[in-house]
Amino acid sequence: MKRTLIILAALAAFAAGASAQDSYYGELLSRNNYYGTARSIALGGAMTALGGDLGSVTYNPAGSAVNDYCQITISPGLVISTTGTAYDPTGLEQFGSPFRTNHTKFVLPNLGVNLVFFPEYSSWITSTSFGFIVNTTNNFLSYSSGSGVNSSTSFLGAMAAAANGRSYYDMNMDLRTAYNANQFGEYGPEGSLRYVGGNQALSADETRLYVPGELNQNSIYNSWGSKGDYITNLAFNVSDRFYFGFNLGIANLSYRREELFTEAAVQPEQFPIIMYDANGNLVTSDYLSSQNGYKLNTEATGVYGRFGFIWLPTGSLRIGAAVQTPTSYSVEEEWGYSASTTYDSSAFSGYDSDSSSDTYNFRSPYIVDAGIAYTVPGVGLLSLDYELMDYSVMKYSYPDTDFMSQDLWSVTNYINRTFCGVSHSVRAGVEFKPVESLSLRAGYSFVSDPEKWYYDNDGNRVNAETWQGYSQAISKGGHYDSYTHAISAGLGYSSPGSFFFDLAFRSTLYPLAYYNPYYYGYYPTDKSGMSLNVSTPMETIDRKVIDVVATLGWRF
Repeated sequence: MKRTLIILAALAAFAAGASAQDSYYGELLSRNNYYGTARSIALGGAMTALGGDLGSVTYNPAGSAVNDYCQITISPGLVISTTGTAYDPTGLEQFGSPFRTNHTKFVLPNLGVNLVFFPEYSSWITSTSFGFIVNTTNNFLSYSSGSGVNSSTSFLGAMAAAANGRSYYDMNMDLRTAYNANQFGEYGPEGSLRYVGGNQALSADETRLYVPGELNQNSIYNSWGSKGDYITNLAFNVSDRFYFGFNLGIANLSYRREELFTEAAVQPEQFPIIMYDANGNLVTSDYLSSQNGYKLNTEATGVYGRFGFIWLPTGSLRIGAAVQTPTSYSVEEEWGYSASTTYDSSAFSGYDSDSSSDTYNFRSPYIVDAGIAYTVPGVGLLSLDYELMDYSVMKYSYPDTDFMSQDLWSVTNYINRTFCGVSHSVRAGVEFKPVESLSLRAGYSFVSDPEKWYYDNDGNRVNAETWQGYSQAISKGGHYDSYTHAISAGLGYSSPGSFFFDLAFRSTLYPLAYYNPYYYGYYPTDKSGMSLNVSTPMETIDRKVIDVVATLGWRF
């Protein structure tokens, strides 16, 4: 599978200078990589049928009623993001050796308290549990950097090509920012609306633009932030055989992204640019370097409900299931572009930045969980979970929009319904107790890609990235087959008193992603005007996240 990394960078949407998001961005905000307690992490998240752990409440609200004691947990940890980035300046997938970066962040993926109440009189309810739990459901930490030497295309050339035919007031925010920073300018008769990049050369007859020398290019892509659930939980124990519960969840999401692209002339004398000075005289100045940046800050708060049960048909066999409603988010975003250019004459060097903001609503997928577990008291357990998330129900909207208003999100939501499908996840865990106070654990999980593709009338594969409009007919296709895998291990200690301690390690491997650092593409030529058999640069990002979490807990 080959596609650009718009799950991590929906550049086409942002380059338009508006907060119009797409299905890839919706998937990014919706996807879960559950944390919780060290025990739930070590068991691979296979907690739907087990319960008895405050990490399990995220999967199944009934889990808090399994134990007949109150408990408090706190789970500090470390998230270590490691990425390998390989850069290809030609765009022909001729990638060099990857450059690896590592970043570490302290986290608190679980904090909770659960109280158990017993009825004063005989009742069909054996006990009632009430709790407030905070569990992290995803972490967005990722840092990557790729670099190479390019003599065929340039970022400034792509910006100039995208601006062709537009007046200043018709340009998108990123183009205006680059123009104000003297990264490209108009050539030919005044008002021709033809533009040349600051590191491009113009032929004598003004019919051809090309890159006259080598450029050192560097692309940086950073993201951070997390998503977590603030859960108010109520659950009931019926005769120690059937448990059911409810969650009222407040989802809180914070996502930050920062992109930076730099290019610099290897030999500046090969990049002469003729400009007008303040007195209207034509002056030649050599291009030295340029820098373009993009920042996005997203804050979202949502609400959802979840219902679940656990049934024990025998003393050892457990069956559980849970359903979560779509989360209704209120999203606030701020985004902006920055651009700077350096020439050997400071009079022509420039800097500019621009920013904007937006507020909208977003509906995330609903979630269905089912699990089965077999436990042998004092010996161990086996647990297996299945989870379904339906991304086709994702929907963007503006608040307070009445039915007479134009739906500005109609195309985006149509693409969500058409090209987003169901994501499947399987989680498995095993626990063994060599002695009564010690538990050894291991787990595995995978999550499938929800994106769908179709064929158009010409037999070409079409996905959410390449679909161009309602008029394009598409026929039956299939799902992409990329998966996110995670393996985990851990141990637990339970003291004779109230204290218990758990430790977990998890490694999550994400699918290899493709990313185009240019905002726009164009068709480059050489000095003679011959088309070059290259595209805009491409890089691959191989991301892995390692989690180390410890849970300190007290029963009472």
